[in-house]
Amino acid sequence: MEDGFVVLAGSKARMEVAPSGASLVNPQREKLLSAGIIEERDGDYYFTQDYLFNAPSTAAAFVLGRNANGWVEWKDKNDATLSELHRDTITTDEDA
Repeated sequence: MEDGFVVLAGSKARMEVAPSGASLVNPQREKLLSAGIIEERDGDYYFTQDYLFNAPSTAAAFVLGRNANGWVEWKDKNDATLSELHRDTITTDEDA
C-alpha cells in the first residue's frame, strides 16, 4: 500500500458516475481513456493493462464511479476487507 494500489488488466469499472464522484472520477477517466489504459466495452470500462493508483480509495472510486472507502470496498474471495487484511495485520504485529 505504500506505493499505491494496482487495479489489474481486465478489471471492469462502472461507466456511470454518481454526482458525488464526478469531480474526482471524470478527469481521471478522460486521462486513462486517451492513454489507452481503459477502453469502453459492453457498457463498462475495462483496464487494458495494470494501473497503479495512489491509494485504495482512489482506485475504488474510479472503479465504482462514486466516492468510496477503498479500505472497506476492496475484498478478497473470502469477503475480508483490505482493512482487515492489511491494517489489522499491522496492528496485530505491533502488539506482539
